[in-house]
Amino acid sequence: MEALKNLIKPALLSLVFLTGCTDHDQMARLKITLVDNPGNYTAVNVDIQGVRVHASAQAGEEDGGWIDFEGSDVGVVNLLDYTGGTELTLVDTEFPTGMISQVRLLLGDDNSVEFDDVELPLPLKTPSGQQSGLKLQVHQNLEGGITYNVKLDFEAGRSVVHTGNDQYILNPVIKVITKATKGAIKGIVTPAELNVLVNVMDGDAVIASSYAPENASGFLVPGVPEGEYILTFDPGDGSGYEVSTLENVSVSIGEVTDIGSVELVETP
Repeated sequence: MEALKNLIKPALLSLVFLTGCTDHDQMARLKITLVDNPGNYTAVNVDIQGVRVHASAQAGEEDGGWIDFEGSDVGVVNLLDYTGGTELTLVDTEFPTGMISQVRLLLGDDNSVEFDDVELPLPLKTPSGQQSGLKLQVHQNLEGGITYNVKLDFEAGRSVVHTGNDQYILNPVIKVITKATKGAIKGIVTPAELNVLVNVMDGDAVIASSYAPENASGFLVPGVPEGEYILTFDPGDGSGYEVSTLENVSVSIGEVTDIGSVELVETP
């Protein structure tokens, strides 16, 4: 479909894990997943041609507009494969902060339904208007450093309509559930001329990392699960400063924990 050629700039889709606060201040993390509420069928096959998000001007478009995602055209999937906690990930990327108002799920025409007592799949006719995209309301403001999951709950049982004479129509019924799933940590490291690696530690395990780059205004570690952590600040060998540690840093889902300023100590 021609609309899918208008892809979001590759820089916005790159998965960046070790950057400074300057980059991540304007970036959230956006996941769009598909799950199913099962129906009385052997299979409900839908042809997914892509996902689009309507974003505000703050989220990467001069006047706001629809943004498409490369790789979201996953093709034909059986909705019944995504029940009981199993999710199909359609989008997982860094995304500019700001309001997203709608998601569109673009469907092709290779849709079908299967029953135990029917040998071959029966075609599901898809109204032409739905092929241009199912408009799903979201209205979620994305904040820098926070991970959001937009879950599309496709209710297969209510979406297949029997019109008689073994004719079936796909009339999608989709519930949208949007929530933040992780938090973030920000702060300032001095002296500012140092390039400091900030690690978020859970025991001996590194949960997330970021840099406090030299002469930057601060750092932001995105994508941190809820919990209590130890932060380490490593200025590197030969810097003339010691590794510093900050304990009992609490992170809540959907919030950015500000630790304030951390001053490194010179090596004796």
